[in-house]
Amino acid sequence: MTTPHHGDDFLHDLRLRSAAEGGVFWLDNEQLAVFEPAAARMVSSANWNGLVMSDRLVDMVRRRRSTPMRWSRIRTAWLTQLHTLTTGEHNADLITRMRQIIDARLGDDVDLVLLAQDVAVQSILPVALSGLTAGESARITQDLNQKLLRLIDRHPGRGLRHHAHFAAVQIRAGLVVRRVLSERASGRRARELDLTDPIVDLLPELGMDRALDVVTAVLTAIGGPPGSAAASVLYEFVRNPQWAHRLTRELGSVDPVEFCAAPAKAAPVTHRFVKEVLRMWSPPLLLVRRARASFDLGATRLEKGQSYLVSPHMIHRHPRFWQEADTFDPDRFLPGAPHGPADRACYVPFGWAPKKCIGADIGTIQLMALCYLMCTRYRLSVPNADTITMACRFAPVPQQFRGHLALA
Repeated sequence: MTTPHHGDDFLHDLRLRSAAEGGVFWLDNEQLAVFEPAAARMVSSANWNGLVMSDRLVDMVRRRRSTPMRWSRIRTAWLTQLHTLTTGEHNADLITRMRQIIDARLGDDVDLVLLAQDVAVQSILPVALSGLTAGESARITQDLNQKLLRLIDRHPGRGLRHHAHFAAVQIRAGLVVRRVLSERASGRRARELDLTDPIVDLLPELGMDRALDVVTAVLTAIGGPPGSAAASVLYEFVRNPQWAHRLTRELGSVDPVEFCAAPAKAAPVTHRFVKEVLRMWSPPLLLVRRARASFDLGATRLEKGQSYLVSPHMIHRHPRFWQEADTFDPDRFLPGAPHGPADRACYVPFGWAPKKCIGADIGTIQLMALCYLMCTRYRLSVPNADTITMACRFAPVPQQFRGHLALA
């Protein structure tokens, strides 16, 4: 669950209060901000421990309990599948899909925010749900796009007619997912190597409605944060020409096969660049959770049922844990750098274990692949790049971010 939209001033005030009050403080006596790394890790871990899915709808109607299904079991199935989806061959396929999407959008006045979203979502969609017809893919993409535009305040729409259309698009996308699950389970559709397929095996225990919720959760996760992170990569790429030059020099000499097999090892400078982008602009900016137990947090107590906020963004900008926190410098991730993270708990762009985002590895690979393409295949220029600003919505969103994109 994410927070409603808050602007830059709100986040600035939160940062000031976090620095002054040690990272744990109440907001209007309704929500507890938990921006201290150790406290955030402890609460997040305990809140996830033993978490089970809600009962099936049919069992709720019949007032009986469903077969318990722990989210950790779903997570394990996903991680096992992802291990096979991040090999050199699959990474090469991912880069090919990204290249095809960018090739179709070259031009003199490219909206780089929407380009980044399209590249991130459409290239990663087959990892979540593959084997779709063109019509099915269009329905899923339409649903993801409308959710994205609402999150970044692009054409949010108003009125009953808009909300009815929004709901209708969601329903049509849900019917596609339901059909895929049902047809794979019955053998009428081929099984695929994606994150939906492990759910097919769990369908007898989950039931269709819970299985639909699980797959929808994956699709929703790829429809916002990955594209925001990709836009942030492009933002820092054009605002820091010295780093763009370093990346171009490194990636221009790297062996493509080695890069696909182990991107972080083959391109360490690029890896540091992506890590620093995620430190400064990790999406989403704020997350709302509800405590499943009571916690003593020093001078503050969080009671069961109360709401709290966690935020990698706040931790990544806290002066207590990061020197020169507002300065973009990927070299802070060099071993022994004095302005690097105080400890591992201070760098959490993908959240906290054991609920850390399952897509952390493939997400990092995708962002490094975007750098690879921008440095080896394309030439990106943005007029007055140093005047482009970053606005804080659900996630960081560069404003008026348009440029010329051509083949190198």
